[in-house]
Amino acid sequence: MARRRRLYVPDLPLAGGTVTLPRESVEHVHVLRLACGAEVELFDAHGRVAVAALTQIGRDRVECTAEPAQVASAGGQALTLVVCLPKAAQLESIVRMATELGVATIHLASSERSVPKLAADGQKLERLRRIAREACAQSGAARPPVLVGPSALAACISAAPVTARKLAFWERASQPLPAAASGAFAEPEVWAVIGPEGGLSDAEAAQLEAAGFALTTLGAHILRAETACVVIAALLLDRMRVPRA
Repeated sequence: MARRRRLYVPDLPLAGGTVTLPRESVEHVHVLRLACGAEVELFDAHGRVAVAALTQIGRDRVECTAEPAQVASAGGQALTLVVCLPKAAQLESIVRMATELGVATIHLASSERSVPKLAADGQKLERLRRIAREACAQSGAARPPVLVGPSALAACISAAPVTARKLAFWERASQPLPAAASGAFAEPEVWAVIGPEGGLSDAEAAQLEAAGFALTTLGAHILRAETACVVIAALLLDRMRVPRA
């Protein structure tokens, strides 16, 4: 059986019934050339999913009849990435790939060597959220990451709970990640700080260490910011005790 196409709905009703799709999902219906009667899977940003059948397709309006929604479990550990701002195109790639992997939260941080200075621009943040939703539709992830910020690096790291495993990846660190093994990380949350293209400064590394973040190396090679984010997310998720939802 072919996989159902996934379409985003902001607030999916638990009881099901008639659902009108938002504009971005209407566009996907037309791009995918879906017809009335086609079965799709609706999802929202809260972990709800529901099977639905398209009942009306117009140029600007699409309706469907949804079955009662199921709520995907958010169980397991949660991975938070603190990403020091890279260039815009790289940030979009990071958000897309982090969503596909199952990252729970992305804090956008401004650091000493961040080249772009992303203000609290609603349009830019909404574009990133849309990219995350598109990645959910493609990958089958139940929830997009929560996007927080942008704010100063110090403010981001102060939000890490005391019960979290805290890591900061720095090219001059000497401590490697623990070997991949079941239960290597038993904490309920893992927080990872990834520097910008120019890396973290000595002062920032000292600040992170003072805040309880273990300075950690990925090895001899210096990776691009977007490569580092994907590699770090994959390695950490592999070491987390409970499989992610």
